[in-house]
Amino acid sequence: MKLFLCAFLLVLLGHGFAADSNGSVSIAVGSVTLVPVGGGAEVPLKVGDAVPVGSTVKTGVASRAVIKTTKQSAVRIAENSQAIFMELVDSDATPKVLIDLKAGSMGALIQPQAQSVMDFKIKTPTGIAAARGTMYAVSVEDGKGFVKVEHGKVDVIPTNVQKQVPETGKVTVVVGKVTETPAGEAEHPLKEGGIVTLGSTIKTGPESRATVTMTTTSAVQIGPNSEVVVNEIVESKDAPRVLLDLKNGTIGALVNPGAKGKTDFKIKTPSGIAVAKGAFYSVAVENGKGYVHAKEGEVVVVPLATTGAAPSADKPKQ
Repeated sequence: MKLFLCAFLLVLLGHGFAADSNGSVSIAVGSVTLVPVGGGAEVPLKVGDAVPVGSTVKTGVASRAVIKTTKQSAVRIAENSQAIFMELVDSDATPKVLIDLKAGSMGALIQPQAQSVMDFKIKTPTGIAAARGTMYAVSVEDGKGFVKVEHGKVDVIPTNVQKQVPETGKVTVVVGKVTETPAGEAEHPLKEGGIVTLGSTIKTGPESRATVTMTTTSAVQIGPNSEVVVNEIVESKDAPRVLLDLKNGTIGALVNPGAKGKTDFKIKTPSGIAVAKGAFYSVAVENGKGYVHAKEGEVVVVPLATTGAAPSADKPKQ
């Protein structure tokens, strides 16, 4: 594997991965199914099953499900609903939940003691409902989103405001076989000039690669035989954010040094999260372990079991 010169091994802490990546089914009544990350056949969900980030939960007629999203939050998915679990970070310091409600309705409960730190959002076709310490419901009917607050406070950000901070990446280079599988949809070839949407999975074949501009200050090159899930893209002058989940293979990343101190650029692996601020580096996953190779700039490695703690940089291996 040809990577950059300066390398250090991420700490392998598999127990932290499940807590930071999965929801958990508390109640499943009737027809409740899960569409796996990257698409594929629906599978029935039962109590105790995991709901991975990027997967889609569907309920049928007279059916419902309760999903525990973090220690401090849960959602109740009503009948005839479809929801994509975009981001789940179970952390005492900075818990985060982002769910994309495509159809139906969903109730949310956030513990009051978490209101000062919880970043809990439900996205609909017409806006995003952001809550702190709240019990509320969100529904989607005829392509429109509705919010009803039972207790607490919910801020609704209209979609026309969100268009100022795009949630897509732009494909600039495609070599060989490269595909994209949007969350809950079928796989299709990725072409130059195309866009990459949140929740989608990008795969490259042998001797294939793709370059994607994530924000105006960052880009990635996905190497051969790789698989990566796009969890977050926020284009913002003051606080751009990118979160990618590398399942296998390699990613080369470039974060503009001029954005140092502003850009929140992270690549997640099964063993840790690489956090960069103004850097040229690559991340690889082999046999379930994550590796980071930094060429220039600063890259901080956060083991998954301690994502709520202050990051500390590992020393490069000689």
